[in-house]
Amino acid sequence: MTVDETAVVAAPVERVWRAFTDHADRAEWWDHLLMEPVAGGSLEERWTGEHGEPVVTRGLVTRAVAPEVLAFSWSDDGQAASTDVEIVLTARGLDTEVRIRETGWDRLPDGASMAADHRAGWRVHLANLRRHVES
Repeated sequence: MTVDETAVVAAPVERVWRAFTDHADRAEWWDHLLMEPVAGGSLEERWTGEHGEPVVTRGLVTRAVAPEVLAFSWSDDGQAASTDVEIVLTARGLDTEVRIRETGWDRLPDGASMAADHRAGWRVHLANLRRHVES
């Protein structure tokens, strides 16, 4: 099972890359993610679960090739295994196609349910990214 979401952003690849990798820029649209956007860098996302409980997701950046590929593995504290995320930016004329693929759901006992939640979450993140970069 793979979560695979794509959006086209009306901005050059370098601008979209900066929105993902620059802390201040990313904070404008994904404020609860802290990340060192270099291979081996850490990431941490603090958010609130559906019942109001605090959740911390931690991970490691596995690949960062500016301005095209950002990949990481991550998992919520206490989760049985991590999933792997790959974000690929592709120039489409003056626009950028952003493709997010997340795999590894088969390593989790509730993988299908979590994949559905993450699919919805990535759609929200892509909409927020588009609004931020295009404004």
